[in-house]
Amino acid sequence: MFGDALRRMAGAATYLYQDGPHYWYSTQPTVTKLAEDRAEQFKREPDKVAAEVERRLRKDLLTTGDFHRIHPMPQTGSDVPDDLDARLVVLGMAHPYSKEAGNPAELAAKAILENRGNSPRLYRNTLVF
Repeated sequence: MFGDALRRMAGAATYLYQDGPHYWYSTQPTVTKLAEDRAEQFKREPDKVAAEVERRLRKDLLTTGDFHRIHPMPQTGSDVPDDLDARLVVLGMAHPYSKEAGNPAELAAKAILENRGNSPRLYRNTLVF
């Protein structure tokens, strides 16, 4: 009975710490509580989270590695040139991938592969997603 109560309190209390069978209070909030508070803050500000992810992704993609042509988060197929150079296309958070057919990432990649603006794409095999 007391063990269950202590376990529940340790999971919910902000300043109650546990290390094996030992419990104590501290003036510092637990890491779990800090993480939960930060997660709640992110839920209230999804636009800021998306903007920060995009900023970090764009910064990371400045180092090209094996691809000298990288296109981060294109909005349409016209944002990706249609020529003979190999290009890496990185889709944004608006196009998440999942195993199900017809997922947003697959649909966006297909749209970019098929067309560049209003005209059909000629060099489809030069794009990597």
